[in-house]
Amino acid sequence: MNGAPGAPPSTLAALHARNLECTACPLRPGSTRVVVAEGPADAPLVIIGEGPGRTEDQAGRPFVGPAGQLLDRILHAAGLRRAETYLTNTVKCRPPGRDPTPQEILTCTDHWLHPQLSLLRPRVIVTLGNTPTQTLLRTTRGITDLRGHWYAFTHPDAQGGQSQALLRPLYHPAYLLRRDERTPGSPKSLTWHDIQEVAAVLRGEREPAAPLPVPLDEPGQPGLF
Repeated sequence: MNGAPGAPPSTLAALHARNLECTACPLRPGSTRVVVAEGPADAPLVIIGEGPGRTEDQAGRPFVGPAGQLLDRILHAAGLRRAETYLTNTVKCRPPGRDPTPQEILTCTDHWLHPQLSLLRPRVIVTLGNTPTQTLLRTTRGITDLRGHWYAFTHPDAQGGQSQALLRPLYHPAYLLRRDERTPGSPKSLTWHDIQEVAAVLRGEREPAAPLPVPLDEPGQPGLF
């Protein structure tokens, strides 16, 4: 595939630079720029969305549109800092008015997302919505079913071994913008519970009780987004 990587780069900066030149799938010609990631290489928390939106495509930065601004407020309210978080997406180029296809997701995940995680080796991964959650957990179950739980996520590291991370699925902020109710059990209420759990684990205030194994290829109810 044109623009796809050869041997994985040994640093996150080198991977980022190579990703900017990627033309390995049909998304690149329809996008303004490749939106790789933002955040420190030693971030203990990695947040993964689906793909860049219009604002992100124009700015070249992830999570800077309305959904990203809500994500910033959610992090701040939980005592977490965007500047200490690594933000990226499953696909790095904006899909042109549609969802990314399974092949586009597979291409970008294999070439870029998995190598990112191998170099980052985060303690906690937060997946926002169906696409990153189903991709990393390799399941067709929807976010409504999967959120509210910790999952034990194992992935290769850059040294050829295995790294462990705790993975927590959350509703995507774009969905929360469409669901403004704050009653108990509403998406915003559930997200507040989830992000408080993430913050407590990162601060060492709480250990997640028995993270669930990755639910490989388990069918289930369709997600909301």
